[in-house]
Amino acid sequence: MPVTRSNRMIATVAASALALGLALSLAGCATSGASGATTGDTRYVVNGAGVVTTYAPGHRKAAPDIAGTDLEGKPLNLDQYKGKVVVLNFWASWCPPCRAEAPALQAVSTETKSMGVQFVGVDIRENGPSDGKAFVANNGIDYPSFADQSAKIALQFRSSGVVPQTPPTTLVIDRTGHIAARGLGEMRVNQLKALVEDVAKESTS
Repeated sequence: MPVTRSNRMIATVAASALALGLALSLAGCATSGASGATTGDTRYVVNGAGVVTTYAPGHRKAAPDIAGTDLEGKPLNLDQYKGKVVVLNFWASWCPPCRAEAPALQAVSTETKSMGVQFVGVDIRENGPSDGKAFVANNGIDYPSFADQSAKIALQFRSSGVVPQTPPTTLVIDRTGHIAARGLGEMRVNQLKALVEDVAKESTS
């Protein structure tokens, strides 16, 4: 079938739309949707904050083993927090909602540490080598972050079916190493604290 001028125009428009979608995604703008690949999930939104999907015990997928280096180039491995609830936040200094939610993450990290909760960041695709470290310093963040310039860590979650999307994305991993919740978009203090505390209070027996 010959390629007509009309068909070429349609293809050009489609390609432009795809490029725009990818650009918006990298800018952290696509945070309004959520999907759960496992059963037993519950989705809710609190006062315009992030969209959260929770996964009931027995329907959770195991989080992958993640190892790499932190923002200072030192080894960092999720396995060192085995037995704790891990809050894994994917962020970037160029992402406006990441900047907006940083104080909430630090506050909840401080408030839930005594419950055996460990926050860990994943800093992705920075524009400069010192941008991530400057972001952490400026926001008073005291928990570690993986340096993940190529965004490889997010890809490791494909097998779980609970895949991080555009930053910010927050995953809550229970004490057995299974993904209990995923938040897309900016998380608020009360929203995140309630979610983390619920998982921290779960029995592992």
